[in-house]
Amino acid sequence: MAPPPHHELHLLHKNLQNIYDALLNFKPLAGVPPILDSSIDADPNDDGQWLRHENIPGLKKLRESIKFDIDILEKACRGLSFLSDAASEHEPPISTHAPYLVSVYHEILAAPPPIVSVFKFLQLNPSEGGDRRHQKGTRRPPSTKVDVVADNGRRWIRINTIKNAGILAELREIDSYLTDSDSESDSDDPDYRPSLAQTEFDNSILQMGRVLLEAANANPIAGVDGPEIPRVTLRLTRLDVSPFRANGEANDPRIAHTVQCLRDMGIDVELGERLETEVLPPIPRAPVAPPIPLQPTRQINLDLSVLVALVSDLTHSSLPSSVEEATARFLPPRRYREWVKPDRQGGDGPETMGVVSQDIVKHSRSLTMHLLQEMGRGLLQEISDKISELPGPVEFWTSDEARDRCLRIVSRIGGEGEVRRAEALFPPDTVSAADAAALFWQDSRYPPNFIPLLPIRIYPVPPLPPVEGAPEPHALFFRSMTQVCRDFLAQDAAAQAHASNGRSQQPRSEGHSAVDGDLPQAVNTTKVNSRLSPHAVKSMMRGAELGWTTLTTTKSSVKALLREIKAARLAGRLVEDVEQASDSPNPHDTAAAIWIVDPRNLQCFV
Repeated sequence: MAPPPHHELHLLHKNLQNIYDALLNFKPLAGVPPILDSSIDADPNDDGQWLRHENIPGLKKLRESIKFDIDILEKACRGLSFLSDAASEHEPPISTHAPYLVSVYHEILAAPPPIVSVFKFLQLNPSEGGDRRHQKGTRRPPSTKVDVVADNGRRWIRINTIKNAGILAELREIDSYLTDSDSESDSDDPDYRPSLAQTEFDNSILQMGRVLLEAANANPIAGVDGPEIPRVTLRLTRLDVSPFRANGEANDPRIAHTVQCLRDMGIDVELGERLETEVLPPIPRAPVAPPIPLQPTRQINLDLSVLVALVSDLTHSSLPSSVEEATARFLPPRRYREWVKPDRQGGDGPETMGVVSQDIVKHSRSLTMHLLQEMGRGLLQEISDKISELPGPVEFWTSDEARDRCLRIVSRIGGEGEVRRAEALFPPDTVSAADAAALFWQDSRYPPNFIPLLPIRIYPVPPLPPVEGAPEPHALFFRSMTQVCRDFLAQDAAAQAHASNGRSQQPRSEGHSAVDGDLPQAVNTTKVNSRLSPHAVKSMMRGAELGWTTLTTTKSSVKALLREIKAARLAGRLVEDVEQASDSPNPHDTAAAIWIVDPRNLQCFV
């Protein structure tokens, strides 16, 4: 049976439709971060709650371009009856970008992972572009397009679908310039015109290669050993560089010379389409047993937020019997409500008192919410349930900075019971361990030593080395987490030094006192991520260095850290982890790097 008219359009349409459907569900590979989330809003049925990957930038545009070509083919097929009318066989072929789009998709499948972006424009002078970004009416700085940025940014791939006929047309134009130049008279002739003839061999492909190299040199990525220039790959899908064509005619040698010039520049040139064996979709893996649920390590690293939660009255007080009783428990005292009445006369204006009143209402609601969480899932009960599954005794550790901050905060805004518990957590040498435990569990709804919390050990200076011979579950993530935390703290130190130099040149405020400096505010040291504070990063870094679980209540900080780790991986700063990061996690790795629990505020109003 003879194939239908324009059979290649049938195949092209089917191929584009298959690619479009595949891209709708395309997701990059990545390992699941070992995060144990015990917060009340965690979804136990959502195994990928920490693995919601953002789509590869540019992938949506590729889908839209493919859909546009599909619509063009379908419209043309309906108009010319390509699918059924034999008379349409003599119609000219449809112009489409499909070969180029198919090649881009093949590169996404076959290029070195991970894929960073698709259809990315890179500026030839990034610093100039930053200066012009906010200036209206200015022309965009020169840039070039990279079809696929692969291998964590180390590999730039550009696809060119020019045929031999296109290059030959350029060469014929060059030849005409050369002929015109030879026939022109010398420069003394009054009718002399400058020649358009080239002084050296050039064409559009060589120009593309030079621009790509210029952009690569202007946009290095951060590597382990310093800035790294991306490698440029130029795939010429339809260019034939063989000495003879299929019909036996000699090929223009300048086509092969063009390819050689590209390679001499340092560009990796690949000819033809990807082989089918390179672009076949991966074979579905056989079903595997679900991974063992994450567990904390026997040594647990406590950050500042957890220390505050452990001493909070909300954690230890008796529970209300209803939501109404929980809400009524945290109404501001009557004397305070009278103090902030609008007709109050005094030093503070009504606007200021309104702000103070709103803060108190907000804090009351926060306390009520945390108490409701405690009614549903007690913090100490959650910790007890998790550590009871561990095979040996548990040790709780923290840093001297977290201890000092906790004691300072509680002494200023904590209630009587909260101050007593904080001092019992870190007793002086004159207080025995038994007396400290009795003070901590006094008036708690939990029995004494409900969890083996005391003594809380303090990291010595210099810090502890990693445990010798200990297993290395999730070692890859711990290493990545350590490196990103160190990079952040180095950036923080540089920012503080810069800010200190700026302040030293300004006169000191008359109103500043020593008390104002007791609780210094954390400096936002990164413009990218304002949810990370240096003391939180230090705590997570110490746990990561030792391979211990860090217990925290700051879910926003954990999410911010994960974004920083992803950004560092895409920027190439985690080079040694790239290959392993794309593999599936080991189902026997059970140690959680971070354990999130719900927060508990101190029970205070002012």
